[in-house]
Amino acid sequence: MNSMESEEKTTSQKPEVFVKNITFNDGNTFEFNKSDIVVFTGANNAGKSQVLREILQDIESSDKNLKMILTKLESDFVGNVEELLSNMKKDNQGFYLIGHSHRIKENDINYFWRKDTFSTLSRYFINHLNTEQRLVSSNSPSSFDTIKENPQHPIQYLYMDDEKEQELSSYFHQAFGIDLIVDRGAGNTIPLFVGKKPKLEQGEDRVSTSYRKRLTCLPQLQNQGDGMRSFAGILLDTFTSHHTVTLIDEPEAFLHPPQARLLGKMLAKNTQNKRQLFISTHSEDFLKGLLDADNENVKIIRINREENINHMNILRNEDIKKLWKDPILRYSNILSGLFHSKVVICESDTDCRFYQAVMNSLYDEDGAISPDILFTHCGGKKRLKTVIAALKSLNVKIVTVADIDVLDNKNTFREITDSLNIEWTTLKSKWNVIDNYVKSQRAQLDTDEVKNKISQILEAVSINPFPKDEADKIKKALKSSTAWFKIKEVGKNFFGGESYTAFNDIDGICRTNGLFIVPVGELECFYKPNANHATKWVNEVLEKVNLKNEAELESARKFVKDIIGF
Repeated sequence: MNSMESEEKTTSQKPEVFVKNITFNDGNTFEFNKSDIVVFTGANNAGKSQVLREILQDIESSDKNLKMILTKLESDFVGNVEELLSNMKKDNQGFYLIGHSHRIKENDINYFWRKDTFSTLSRYFINHLNTEQRLVSSNSPSSFDTIKENPQHPIQYLYMDDEKEQELSSYFHQAFGIDLIVDRGAGNTIPLFVGKKPKLEQGEDRVSTSYRKRLTCLPQLQNQGDGMRSFAGILLDTFTSHHTVTLIDEPEAFLHPPQARLLGKMLAKNTQNKRQLFISTHSEDFLKGLLDADNENVKIIRINREENINHMNILRNEDIKKLWKDPILRYSNILSGLFHSKVVICESDTDCRFYQAVMNSLYDEDGAISPDILFTHCGGKKRLKTVIAALKSLNVKIVTVADIDVLDNKNTFREITDSLNIEWTTLKSKWNVIDNYVKSQRAQLDTDEVKNKISQILEAVSINPFPKDEADKIKKALKSSTAWFKIKEVGKNFFGGESYTAFNDIDGICRTNGLFIVPVGELECFYKPNANHATKWVNEVLEKVNLKNEAELESARKFVKDIIGF
C-alpha cells in the first residue's frame, strides 16, 4: 500500500479507501477503477477466496510476508481524519466503534491513517462478506438515538431511510415474492420482518400498536432459512454501508440458480458509484446475472493454478460482449467453462452424454477422482469455430471433438483449424490428397437405385402429415449416395495408401492442437450392435451396456482417455 502525501490526506474530503492496483504471483499487475466490480473465477482450489482474504490482509496489516497470491497491493486513500472521526460512534468508554463489533482509540485512528497500514481502522472502509457474516447481518441490531448517533448496522440504515428500505424490499420481492419490512416500534431492537407488508389504516402510523400487531404476525428475517438470510445480508451490507470496498465470497451460497442470477444482476445494476466490489464465485448463474446488467465496470479474472503459481487472466469487455450477444452462447452452459480445468466441445448433446459417461466409467473405482472436465456442445460442426473462439476468449483450456466428416468441407474444416491456430499450410496438401481420393471413389448407389429407394418410401405412406421417420429415411437414402456416408460408417479405414497416411498426418497435427477427429467415423460407430441413431442410440447404450468392460467399446475408452490426457 502507498501512503498519499500528507497534504492530500488532510484536505476537506470524505475519507475513502480504494484498491488502485494488484500484482499477483504470476507477475501480472491489474489496475482498478473506483467503481469496478471485479469477479474472480476458476476451478476448485484455484485461489478465488484466498485472493479476497489477502486483499483484506494487505490493507489491514503491515506484514506483507504472509500472502501467497498477492505480491503487491497499492491503495488509493484520501480524506480528512477529523471528518472520519465525526462520522464514527463512541461507546461509553471513549472507544470509536467500527462496524458491528470492532473498537478503536482516537490516537490509534490518527496513527493508522498516516501509516502504511490501517489495522482495525480498515474495517471502516472494507467489508468482508463471507458466508457467516452474511447470515449475521440479518439479525436484529439494537436501537439507537437517531439525533445524536450515526447508524452502524445495515438495518439501522434502513430504519433511517424509507427510500432505501423500499428499494431493498423491491429487490427482495423479486427474489422471494415477499416484502422486507422494518419494525420501527420494537423498543430495544430493530427487527426485519418478511411477508406481505401490512397497509396503514386511517389514523395509524408505523409505530401504532394496531399496525405493529399485524406486522409482528409475520415471520422475522433472522428466523428464516440460510438462502433468504444470505440474500438479504448481501443486499443490506452492499447497498446501505459506507464501505468503499466490499469483498463477497461465493455470493451464490445457499441460493437457488434463479436467485443467484438475480443477485448478480442487482449487484451490477445498482451498486453505488465509487464503490468497489471484489467477488469470488463458482456460479455460472451468478456470472450470467452480472453480464445481464451490461455494466461496463464488470471485470472478470479467471485464475488457473499451476502448483504454487496462480495465473491471472483478465477477460476483455469486448470479448464478453461478443459472447453475450450470441443467443446460442448466451443460453448455453459455455460460461460454466470458467469453473473447470478443461472444456470438451462436441457437436451435439448426444456426444457430450456419451463421452462424459465413458469418462466417468474410467474412474469408477473407490477413491478414484474424475477429472474436472466440462462437456458442452455447439449444435453442429459449423458452430464449432464460434464456441472455440468464445472459450479461448475466456482463457479456458479446450478440446474439440468432431465426426470424421469434418474433413468433407474445406471451408468448415479450415475455419475450425484457424480458430485453433493451426497453420493451414501444414494441412493443405494432405487435405487435398484425401479430397481427391474421396472424389475418385464410386458413389455407393447409382441414380436409379436412389430413385427406386425413395419411390418405395413414398408409396408406402398414405397418411397426413408426412411421418418424420419416413422423411428421415429419404434423407438417409440421399446421403447414402455419397462416399462420405460410407466414410462415416467405417471411419478412417475407408482410406487406403497415400490417403490413409494423409489422414493420420492430419489427425496427428489436429490432436496436438486439441482437435480430436472421431476415428471410427461418428459416435454411433463406437458400438455397432445397436443400430439406432442419436438420442435413441445413446439412451440404450447408457442403459444397457457396461461402459467400463464391454469389449466393443474399447476404442471409445481409448479415445476418451486421449481427450482426458490432452
